[in-house]
Amino acid sequence: MRDFAAFLSLADAALQSCMGNAGFRRSRAGTWSRRSGDDLNVIWLQKHSSDPSFCVNLGVHYTFLPKAGIEAPLSDEIEHADCEIKLRLTAKPATKDQWWPLSIDAATEVANLTAERGFEIFESYRLAGPIAALEIKDIENGSLGILSSLTKVRACLLLDRIHERLGDRDKCREAATLGVKLAGMAVGPKKALKDILKRGDQSA
Repeated sequence: MRDFAAFLSLADAALQSCMGNAGFRRSRAGTWSRRSGDDLNVIWLQKHSSDPSFCVNLGVHYTFLPKAGIEAPLSDEIEHADCEIKLRLTAKPATKDQWWPLSIDAATEVANLTAERGFEIFESYRLAGPIAALEIKDIENGSLGILSSLTKVRACLLLDRIHERLGDRDKCREAATLGVKLAGMAVGPKKALKDILKRGDQSA
């Protein structure tokens, strides 16, 4: 099969049951999204630029964050490009990238893998889950854990915003202080971090 639009119809049909049961809704062909409290999740089937194959992109974001990288407010429909954390669904945890052929067998495999592994990945990024327990000192030491797809500065900014949302002033200040120290010439993140520090000082 080489017709990607036709393939997406097959893939969406294969995904329909597990997606619906997990609270996802299809926003367009090959793209599914979910909002649960502050947690935003996206699954996007992307066509390869030259080969008849596709990958499965996972996006994690939160309602209180701006669009990733541009600091613009979120629109009503979350897109994968807007997500702060971008990952690829793979059959093996140690593999960071995987592409499948455009076939019904691959669509079925991806649907099963999404149910078995994809939702578990999203679970690890829940606001009330492991992400808020990450230690700032670990980021400073280069142990980013589930934030390994981010730079240290972006990881600090994300944790800073999470702790601000959760009302943990001490962890918020710790993350912002390290982020400013590491930011260097990264003007946008540095300004955002300083703004959070300023808000913390004003509310103290």
